[in-house]
Amino acid sequence: MADLATQAATGAPATPVAPHPPSAAGMLWGQFRHANRGFWRTPVSAFFTIVFPLSFLVILSAIYGNEVIDPATGLRLAQYTTPTFAVFGATMACYVSLATALAFARANGVLKRLRGTPLPASLLVIGRILSSVWIAVIAVAIMVAVGVVLYDVQLISAHVPALVLTFLVGTGCFAALGFAVAAVAKTPNAALAFANTTLILLGFISGIFGIGELPSWMERLASIFPLKPFVEAFAAGFNPYVDATNPDWAALAAMTAWGVVGVLTTWRALSWEPSAAGVAWRRQRYAGPDAAGEPEPASAGPVMGAAAAGSPGTGAVHEVGPPGIGALVGSQTRYGIQQVLRDPMSAFFGVVFPVLLVSFFSGVNGPEAMWAGLPLAQYLCASFAVYGVATTGFVNLPGAIADHRAQRILKRLRGSPLPPWAYLGGRSLAALLLGLVTVVLVFAVGAAFFDVTLPPSTWAATLLTFVLAICCFAACGLALVAVVDGPQAVIAATLSVLLPLSFVSDIFIAVEQMPTVLNAIGWTFPLRHAVAAAVTSTSGAALDATFWVHLAVLVLWTVGAGLVALRWFHWEPRARG
Repeated sequence: MADLATQAATGAPATPVAPHPPSAAGMLWGQFRHANRGFWRTPVSAFFTIVFPLSFLVILSAIYGNEVIDPATGLRLAQYTTPTFAVFGATMACYVSLATALAFARANGVLKRLRGTPLPASLLVIGRILSSVWIAVIAVAIMVAVGVVLYDVQLISAHVPALVLTFLVGTGCFAALGFAVAAVAKTPNAALAFANTTLILLGFISGIFGIGELPSWMERLASIFPLKPFVEAFAAGFNPYVDATNPDWAALAAMTAWGVVGVLTTWRALSWEPSAAGVAWRRQRYAGPDAAGEPEPASAGPVMGAAAAGSPGTGAVHEVGPPGIGALVGSQTRYGIQQVLRDPMSAFFGVVFPVLLVSFFSGVNGPEAMWAGLPLAQYLCASFAVYGVATTGFVNLPGAIADHRAQRILKRLRGSPLPPWAYLGGRSLAALLLGLVTVVLVFAVGAAFFDVTLPPSTWAATLLTFVLAICCFAACGLALVAVVDGPQAVIAATLSVLLPLSFVSDIFIAVEQMPTVLNAIGWTFPLRHAVAAAVTSTSGAALDATFWVHLAVLVLWTVGAGLVALRWFHWEPRARG
C-alpha cells in the first residue's frame, strides 16, 4: 500500500518487493503439521495405532486377570504385556500409517505438485518421519500411562535411557521400512495390504500376540526380522529381573541394519509421480460405477449405440428398454465381488487371513491339541470361517457402501433404473458368495493339511448356518452404515466392534477362560452364536434345541438390524454443521 501511495504521489513506478522464501525450519514444521493432521483425520489409522493395541491390553487383562507374579515387589502380569502392545502401536504409526499415507499422497498427485514448490525432498522425508515418531510417542505414552494407572505397571528409572534409545532406533527403523514399502508399492491399496500383512504376521511370531511356545524354526525366522529385536529390547526395559541399564546392542544393530535397507530401497525406488497402476487406481476410485454397477465406458457414444441397435443393412433404430431386475442385481453382485478382489486389504482380511490363522495356530499347536472337546484344527476351521464371513459382511460391505456414498455414487444411482433395494441386495449377495468362498477355502485347507473332516451329513446344516450368519453380519453392517457417515468412520466403528467381540465369542480365547461378565456380553451378540452353531454343524454333533436357538438369535439380529437399516439408511452424505 505504501508503494502504491508513493507511485500515486510522485508518478514513479513502485519497486516490487520480492517475497521472502520460506525458511527450512518453516517448511519442515509445515510438513510435520500436515502429516500429523492427516493422521488424526483418518480414524482407521488412529484406531489401529492407539485404540487397537490398547483394547488388546484391556481385554487380555480382563480375561486372564492382572495377577501378582511377585508378592515381594507387587509385580503384575501387565508388566510384560504393556510394553509389547506399546511396540505394536509404535510400529503401526511408523510403518503402516506412514507407508499408506505416503502411497496415497503419491497416487493423488500430492508429491508431484510438491516438486514444483521450494520444499526439498529431504525436508518432506524428515517431516513425515518426525510426525510418525511423534504419533508413536503418543501411542506409547498412552499405553504406558494406562498400564501404570490401571494395572500397576512399574517404571524402572535406571532403564529409561536405554529404553528411550531403543524406542528411537526402533521407530526410525520402521519409518525407513515404511518409506521403502511406499516406494515399491504400485498403489495405495498394495502398500496398505503389504504393510498390515507383514506386521500382523510378524506380530504372531515376535512375541506381541502371545500364543505359547513356538517351534524352533519359527523362532529363528522371527529373529531375522526387526520386530522381534524391537519387542524384546523394549520389553527388557520393563523387566526388573533383567539388567537393562545398558542398551541391547545386538538388537539395536539388527534394527539399524534393517533401517539401512529401508533407506537404500527408498533412495532407489521412490518416485514423486504416481505409477501407471497408481493413476489407474485413482481413476477407478473416483470414476464410480454406472447404474448397472460397471465402470462407465469411455468410448461409448450415441453413434455407437444407434449403430448397435439398428438392424443390419436397414439403419433402423430400435428403442432399448430398461434392464431387467435380474440383470441389475447380477451386475451389482458382480461389481461388489470385483471391488473386494481388487482391494488387497478387503480380500486379505476377509478371505486369506482366516486361512492363514487356521494354518498358523493348527501348525504351531500340533495335531494333539484340543479345544472345547474337539481337535483344535476342527474347532479353528469353524471359528475362523465365522470370523472371515463376519469381516466380509460387517466390515467390507459397509465400508464399500460408505465409500460410494462419500463419492456421491449412490446419489447418481438414485437417478438411474437401479432400485435402491437392488443395489443393497446385489452388494449383500456379493458378501454372501465371498463368505461362502472363505468357508470352502478354510475347510479345504483344514482337510488337506490338518485332518479336518466335514462329512456330507453335515453339509446342509453347515450351509444353513453360514448363510444365516452372513445375512446377519451383512444386515448389521447395513445398520451401522445407516447411522455412521464417512467411510473411514465406518471402518473404524466396525473394527472397534468386531475385534473386541472376537475375544469374547470363543474365537481367539476359549470360553472357559473368560470371566462371567465377559461371557455374558459375548452371548448378547450374534458372533458368539454364529461360532457355536458353526462348531456344532461342522463337527457332526447332534442338532439339538441349543443349535436352533443359536440360529434363532441370528435371525432376530438380522431382522432387527434390517429394520434399523431400512429406517435410517441415507444415500447422500449428511451435511456437516
